[in-house]
Amino acid sequence: MTKQFTKGYRVLFCAVSLLVLARARGEVFSPSLFNGNLTAEERVKLAAGDVLIRNIGKAKNISLNPVNPTAQKAIAAIKDLNPSYLAEVIQVRPYKEDERVIDRMRDILLDVPSYKGIPYWSVTNQTWYELYSSAIVRSTRGSAASTVIGAELVMDPFTPIDAEIIVAVEDASLFYFMENKNNLKTSGITAVKENCMNSIIIVFREGDSLVLYGIGGVKAPAVFFLKERLERSFMNRIKTFCMFVYEKL
Repeated sequence: MTKQFTKGYRVLFCAVSLLVLARARGEVFSPSLFNGNLTAEERVKLAAGDVLIRNIGKAKNISLNPVNPTAQKAIAAIKDLNPSYLAEVIQVRPYKEDERVIDRMRDILLDVPSYKGIPYWSVTNQTWYELYSSAIVRSTRGSAASTVIGAELVMDPFTPIDAEIIVAVEDASLFYFMENKNNLKTSGITAVKENCMNSIIIVFREGDSLVLYGIGGVKAPAVFFLKERLERSFMNRIKTFCMFVYEKL
């Protein structure tokens, strides 16, 4: 009993210490930004400026509240997908008076050829690969406020992805949405049907904070001999892409 109490006290002490440090650095975000799906430890991690990665499985476990139209759009898109596999990648940074932060993020996400060669660690094979071994723009339409790109992305071991990418800027926030427009196969088996894989990144200001929120989901059949491999593969790839974008910003 004493050992359990001591361990619990240490965890609480560390959490409080991190929160105090975060407050000292001015990195505490609005409590209404996220819902009860975040634990106290996860909130402390975000307040400290760390990247939080959550495998959440279902849309009901999304942690972001619909605090603005961009957040509402992201949440609605994932709920419409109703994915089998789902992950969040979140970072909250201090907001700096930089009018170009949204423009910089837009430029990063529109630079589709730069997706090629993103380092990806394969847990299954315990080695490094390229997240996308090829990233080619096939078409572009729209305006500076909302651009739609048709792209071909090669993500081994799957067949090439016919991807539609939308990057929209509105009310000092950014919305990025990528969806597969074709069936994705591996070893001759359809792993993901068309319109069943979404990657979303949104960026917006909330008070004195800049919120980077990425969420990716896949709606795929729960084939028993593929389920674990697909979950690990897709979730790790979503996390890898979000981290690549956050680090470039």
